[in-house]
Amino acid sequence: MTRHDDSLDAPVSALATQGVPASEIARRLDVTTQRVHSVLHYLRRHGAAFPPVRLGKPCGPQGAQLTRLNADVRGALEPHAIARGMETKALAVRILEVVIRDNLIDAILDDKETDA
Repeated sequence: MTRHDDSLDAPVSALATQGVPASEIARRLDVTTQRVHSVLHYLRRHGAAFPPVRLGKPCGPQGAQLTRLNADVRGALEPHAIARGMETKALAVRILEVVIRDNLIDAILDDKETDA
């Protein structure tokens, strides 16, 4: 059993009390939304009282909103994600980050007419 790291207890509790969504708490504290929910769960278990925390829209590297990947795309990405030890959605986000970082959109999409 791991020991609870209480360094996030006060800031998460303060923001949750203000009604800040979990995704925004995660963004402000530079942690994942899963970490925020873990802290909230721990605090509630130990008697902290604050209003229910809304999920909010995913943000940060853990939460690009890509829930509409169709089954074919997910299926094509899945073996590559498994090989890298990551979730399929996280791989999709990583691919987009690299495409944008390396300015590869025009190289990948052949949708511009060229003069021959």
